Amino acid sequence: MKPFLLLVGGALINALGTGMTAFALAVVMFQAHGSASLVAAVQLCGLGPIVLLAPLAGALADRYDRRTMMLLGDGGSLLGLAIVFVAAQAPQPSPLPVLVGVTLAATFASLTEPALRASVTDLLPQSRYQQAAGMLQLAGAAKFLLAPALAGLLLPTAGLATILALDAATCLVTVACTAVVRRALANAPRPDDVPADTAQPHAWRAILATPLLRGLLLRLTLVTFAIGCLQTLFKPMLLPHFGPRVLGTLESGIALGLLLGAVALSLAPAFPPLHLLRAALALAGLAMCALGLWPALAWVAAWGLLFFLGLSGANAAAEVLVRRQVDNSVQARAWGLISLLTQSGYLLAYPLAGFLADHVLTPRLQVGGAWANTLGAVFGTGPGRGAAVLVTALGLVVVLTAARRLPAASGQAPMSTHVKGQDNARSSAHC
Repeated sequence: MKPFLLLVGGALINALGTGMTAFALAVVMFQAHGSASLVAAVQLCGLGPIVLLAPLAGALADRYDRRTMMLLGDGGSLLGLAIVFVAAQAPQPSPLPVLVGVTLAATFASLTEPALRASVTDLLPQSRYQQAAGMLQLAGAAKFLLAPALAGLLLPTAGLATILALDAATCLVTVACTAVVRRALANAPRPDDVPADTAQPHAWRAILATPLLRGLLLRLTLVTFAIGCLQTLFKPMLLPHFGPRVLGTLESGIALGLLLGAVALSLAPAFPPLHLLRAALALAGLAMCALGLWPALAWVAAWGLLFFLGLSGANAAAEVLVRRQVDNSVQARAWGLISLLTQSGYLLAYPLAGFLADHVLTPRLQVGGAWANTLGAVFGTGPGRGAAVLVTALGLVVVLTAARRLPAASGQAPMSTHVKGQDNARSSAHC
């Protein structure tokens, strides 16, 4: 359990730095250029390589040492941060070098996610999977819980360059944590290898041959599209009403839902994942519907908290369902393919949400606009209200997705690939 906890600690620190940079870049680019589409472009460059390269990253993590892949990912991302740091010296950073730097950092970062998720199966017994999912979410929650508030406080006084330097420092700490774990597990046997020429088809079959996983992936793709639109539109929707400092504090406050959900999942006994998934998605969708209705601080804070609480449960349930159905020998490949399939929803959402908000919805919801007397009577008119309409509509999509039943789980993943050393992990986990 101790090596896993060290990896989680490194992931938490890294998520803090990444979240600060993401918040600061979105605010700076929106204030400098006034375009939700540009904010979406930054997010697209930050996620696109991670999604598109996920199958390759998963194959590498199954073929080579998973902790080595994490070291390369976290260390290499510093090159991209350096490019953004140079661009940040200008009073109004030019979009092109920022987009190039973000893309390069994300390209290296793509190596870490499949390797980290597959490491859970390396290091922990199956009885600890839900607890591990909660811990990983707890680490990822730093990106939403602490990072926006810290970035909102630092940005007006210290500037974007300082935040980027802090992000680079967190990468170095994460690299150190991963290196310690890699050294401790240097002689640990790996799962039996699947031949390289058959591993990728094996991973595809493991996913697509199971009705449960097929249905799960379709629903998660729709949900990630909706969440991607919310991520893109949240700041343009609320910056006209709150300044960067208030918005940063608000984002950190509502991300307490992730913290509460992660803590509950880490401490609670295992809950039937299919039931947890439906209930959590319904809560997240309802919260999205409410978020767009009224740009009042208390209203957004309350519903935002519930949204993240639902998102935490949905993520954990989906992870447990996948981990139980896929053999460990191809798990990193499977996670890579799953990321490609489901997170393609983000790749569609980022450019589409910005375009719809800037060019379709916002002009029609200005005072005197075509929808001012219809939708405007419910959502209000002026800056940010077009984005609010889209957020509410997509919340309905998530609620409808939760209402559809998934096929029952068809047993556990094949366990013929025994991971030697898991018995030691099991005994230490109960200490």
